[in-house]
Amino acid sequence: MDQNTLLSAYEKQLNAAREKTDMLTIVDSRLNSTSFDLQKLDDKSSRAAACLRSCGCKKGDHVLISLRGTVPLWSFFWGALKLGAIPCVLFPGLGAGGLEVRLKAAEADFFITDIDPEKSLKFINIPETLKKIILVGKDPSGPLHLKWDEENWQPVRENAEIKPEDDAFIVFTSGTTGMPKPVIHRHGIADAVVRSMKNVLHALPEDIYWCTAHPAWITGTVYGIIGPVLCGIPSIQYEGNFHAKRWMPILQDKKVSLWYTAPTALRALMREDDAFFKDFDFSALKQIYSIGEPLGAAVYHWGEKTFSQPLYDTWFQTECGTIRIANQPEQKIIPGWMGKAVDDSEIILTDSHKLCLKAGFSSMFKGYYNMPEAAEEKINHGIYETGDLALIDDEGYLHFEGREDDVINTSGHLVGPAEVEQVLCMDPAVTAAAVTAAPDELCFEVPAAFLVLADGVEWSRQLEMKLKAAINNGVSSYAVPKYFFIISEIPQTESGKINRKTLRDRISGLTSN
Repeated sequence: MDQNTLLSAYEKQLNAAREKTDMLTIVDSRLNSTSFDLQKLDDKSSRAAACLRSCGCKKGDHVLISLRGTVPLWSFFWGALKLGAIPCVLFPGLGAGGLEVRLKAAEADFFITDIDPEKSLKFINIPETLKKIILVGKDPSGPLHLKWDEENWQPVRENAEIKPEDDAFIVFTSGTTGMPKPVIHRHGIADAVVRSMKNVLHALPEDIYWCTAHPAWITGTVYGIIGPVLCGIPSIQYEGNFHAKRWMPILQDKKVSLWYTAPTALRALMREDDAFFKDFDFSALKQIYSIGEPLGAAVYHWGEKTFSQPLYDTWFQTECGTIRIANQPEQKIIPGWMGKAVDDSEIILTDSHKLCLKAGFSSMFKGYYNMPEAAEEKINHGIYETGDLALIDDEGYLHFEGREDDVINTSGHLVGPAEVEQVLCMDPAVTAAAVTAAPDELCFEVPAAFLVLADGVEWSRQLEMKLKAAINNGVSSYAVPKYFFIISEIPQTESGKINRKTLRDRISGLTSN
C-alpha cells in the first residue's frame, strides 16, 4: 500500500469535504469567534503559497513563522507545504536573541512575522540565508521586507510533487548541553498522524476538538494544525491568554467533545473554587487528554470530579512525532501513570530505568538539521534513547520517573539551560552561571539560576531585573529564572561539566537572595 504524504492526505480530505462544514473556529480573548470551512482555508493557504513563490520560495526552502494570529499562521504553514518548502512555527514570545539563534540554526530562507520591524527586528542579525521577511500587519522598512496582503495574490492551484521521505516541517527542541535543535520530520508522518488521531485520541468527524497547545510545540503542530485537517475534524483555536473565565465558556458554548490540554492548565484551573465550575455545562465533553508533563494523581482525581470524565495521559517527544505512550478509554487507568505503548511503539526499558524506543517507528524524526552528530547520540544500535527515566509494571503500564538530562520542563515548554546560561554570562556582573530546574506547584518546573558574581559586585533587585530582562529578550519569557542563588563557585562533575544534580539538591536548602 502506498504511503501518504502530508499533501496527498490533505488533498484526499479536501476532495472529500464537499459540504460547507466549519473546520476551524478561532476564538479571541473576548470570546468572539470566526469560523472557516476547509475550502476557505485552502484558498487562504494557496494565496500564501503564491506570495512565497513570488519571492522565490521553492521545494526544500525553510520558512520560519512567528505570528500571533491563527489564520495567517495556518495559511503560511500549509502554503509552504504546498510548495514543498519546510515550515517551522516559532513562539511569538521569543526575544530577539532567541529568534536569531533559531533563524540561524534552521538556515531560514523566509521569515513570516508580525513583529514590528522598527523595534525587535532591528536587534536581530539577519542570517545570510534569509531571502525575504514577509510582514503581517506591519509596514515594510527595509529592502528584505514585503507586506502581506492576502487579496493581492491569486491562489496557487498546483502543489509540488512530494515523496514520503522528503522533509516536511521543523520543530525546535532544547538540549541540556547545547542550543535549541531543529528537529526535521518527513512527509511520510501523515499516516501515523491520522492513525494517532483516530486510534489514540479516538477523534470522530462529529467531534468538536480543541488542542490547547501552541503550534510551536510538536503537539500544536501535529495535533493542532495537521491532525484535524487530515481527519476532517472541526477544531477550535483560542488566541488569548489562559484564563479560567474564558476557557470554561469555550468548552461549554462551543460544545467541545474532545479536549487535548496540559497539566499546567489543569493545575491552574484547580485554584478556582469548586462552585465556579458548577455554573457550566460540560455535558458535550466526552474525552480529555493530557500532554506536556506528567499528569499527577491529584490532578487526575480533580479533573474526573470536575468534568465527570477520566483524564487520559499521553507521552511523546518532539523527535517522536506522534503519541507513543497513552492511557486509553478501553483500558484501566492508574492515576499518575502514563499508560501503555500505542501505535507501532516498541518500548525498551534498561536496567537503569532509561526509557527507550525501538527505532524506525513510522513517525520518528528524520534528524536534526545540520547536526548529524546530535542525532547519532540519540540513536544507538537501532535504539532511540528518549532521555527519560521510567518504571514499568507487569501489565506494561509505564510511570515517568524524571529526565536523564537536564532540560527544564516549565508548563510544557522545554528550556535548555545552556541557552539561558549564555545570556547570563554576557553580563559583566556575572562570572559564571548554572541553570537548573526547581519544582513548582503550578508549572511543574521553573528555571533556577546559580550565579557567581564578579569581584566587588553585590546582588541587588536592580541587577535581578536587568538579568531577567536580558533573558526575556535574549531567549523567551518562559526561560526567565524564578529563583536566583548567589554562590562562590559552580560545582562540576569529574568530566568538568556542571553538576546540576548537586545544584538541585541544594535548592531546597537555599532561599532566594
